[in-house]
Amino acid sequence: MKRQALGFLLAWLCLIPSQLSAQANVDVNTAFLFERYSFESGLSYSEVSEVTLPVTLSAPLGRRGLLTVSGGYARIGVAPPSSGSQEEQVVSGLVDTEARLVVELVPDRFNLLMTAVAPTGMEALEVGEEALLTALSSQVVGFSTTSLGSGGRAGAGFVGAFPVGDMALGFAGSYSHSLAYSPVVGQPGEWKPGGELRIRAGLEGTVGPQTYLRVAAIVGVRQEDQLDGEEHGGIGNQFHTYFTLNHGFSSGTLTVFAVNSYRSAPQVEPTAIGAVRLPKGNLLSLGARAEIPITRLTRVAPRVEFRRLAEAAREGPGDGSLESAGTTFRVGADLKHPLNRNLALVVEANGLFGNVGNGEGGTFDVSGFRAGIHLEVRR
Repeated sequence: MKRQALGFLLAWLCLIPSQLSAQANVDVNTAFLFERYSFESGLSYSEVSEVTLPVTLSAPLGRRGLLTVSGGYARIGVAPPSSGSQEEQVVSGLVDTEARLVVELVPDRFNLLMTAVAPTGMEALEVGEEALLTALSSQVVGFSTTSLGSGGRAGAGFVGAFPVGDMALGFAGSYSHSLAYSPVVGQPGEWKPGGELRIRAGLEGTVGPQTYLRVAAIVGVRQEDQLDGEEHGGIGNQFHTYFTLNHGFSSGTLTVFAVNSYRSAPQVEPTAIGAVRLPKGNLLSLGARAEIPITRLTRVAPRVEFRRLAEAAREGPGDGSLESAGTTFRVGADLKHPLNRNLALVVEANGLFGNVGNGEGGTFDVSGFRAGIHLEVRR
């Protein structure tokens, strides 16, 4: 009943943008993304491909509300090791549908946030398809879509900000509650991810001529997950820090960024279709992106990103120290061209190379690419 109620709520929310399209501005973003990565022999898979068709609609509700609804379709294919005789494992279908409502209570100062996720996606896998979970959980590869389905969840929070000199100090807090679901088809046992509390703080503003700075920190505290009503897995607190510096030039812009995510303890995470156990770890991401006009309307945006993952040993007692679990480089560019006043086309292409860990101290080479076409509709 809880899942049906949440589904009816999201179905109703999804109708609001179409009902308002004749009298309010509705933004639509959609894309077709394809990525494929090949892995060195030694893992439980040799190749992973993913097709994603995300869709996002955003519409104002009156003068102080903004509703955003997102969902889409995904197809994942995982090829077994070249020495094996198994066939490629494939899952496909809709992903979960998420609705986010932001209500401005005090203009430019304080907003109320409400979220809900309807379990429209693929929440369960067949016995023997565990390689799908392992492949998509690779944080150093960074797939476009890693979560295909769950039991649904709902949450609420707030966002506030106030000026500090020429900059603005922001703060936010939110809590989300997840519903239980069965991650394996035909098998007993209900999985319930723990509730999560997140506290955010950030500072942003102009720090020089044509230079804009953003820094932020997030602390996430999660309750223990439950399996058939019993606690399962340790509490894993997460700490995230973000840094972005954007500088404008006469002919374009340059943005550099750094993201660091630390997980303080082993934690079972709902990833892809089901759940995998993620050990204590730290993910560092460094990158840069430029935006350069090549004609009066067309702009190209070359970019590069480096990721390094360090994790504690997954098996055995260990001493809790972190060791390298993979490094990758992603290099590519986006090409953006407005087709008319309300429609823009973005073509994305990038390649990735590096290595990934197997959770037992070994690393294996990986290489691949991502390509896509994005459509942005502004009314």
